[in-house]
Amino acid sequence: MRFTGWSRSTMVRVHRSIAIVSVFIIMFTAITGFLLQHAEDFNWHQKSIEQSWLLDLYDVQPAVPTTYQVVNKPNAYATQLAHQWYINTQMLAVSEGQLKGAVYLQPFWVLANENRLYLYSNTFELVEQISPELDGVITAIGAEGNKLVVTTASATYQADEGLISFEKESKKQHGKVSMRVPTPPEHMAILPRRVSDIRYLRLMQDLHGGRLFGLPHWLIPDFTAFSLLFLSISGLLMRKKRRAI
Repeated sequence: MRFTGWSRSTMVRVHRSIAIVSVFIIMFTAITGFLLQHAEDFNWHQKSIEQSWLLDLYDVQPAVPTTYQVVNKPNAYATQLAHQWYINTQMLAVSEGQLKGAVYLQPFWVLANENRLYLYSNTFELVEQISPELDGVITAIGAEGNKLVVTTASATYQADEGLISFEKESKKQHGKVSMRVPTPPEHMAILPRRVSDIRYLRLMQDLHGGRLFGLPHWLIPDFTAFSLLFLSISGLLMRKKRRAI
């Protein structure tokens, strides 16, 4: 394309049109880039998206709940929806992995995944994470009186009252075991239908790169670079034409 063959009015119109489009894209890229730079300040690496329209954009489907009866606490249940854990209908701030059961040991709620025990207070705040040294991954937890019982595929362990040491037992299972049960209908009516593990950090990254709109990740940066290059060259050529007049 020969820019020198264009009339000045044509070049002004093209320059102006690209500039108008570019200013919105550059502003969008600058704003999302700034927000990405400060993502940790907003705690976006931990917060998950909850808005229905955003869940629709990511095609998040309704989650199937997994519910356990809480040992030592009648009418109490621990439920997992996608990555999120709940005690009854109270969402827990910290939850990881596949839920394996729940026990109430005054004054703590004890939940387990394959490798760790999570202790929550009566206000459902995380108090401590414990990684016991066991033979294999945790398959179930329960209680014998006020002592925690942890079961793996090959052995059963009983913890002391401080949950510091875990002693291997001769019996495979004993005491009460936290069993899987259907999720109570009154809980299903309150728990969210869809739960996402998509963090706001990923949302902002997808916005910044244009992937959220189904665009190739390289399109917006390439267009921004091309438009800046074009505007610079066309500006110089228009200045040259003006001085030649």
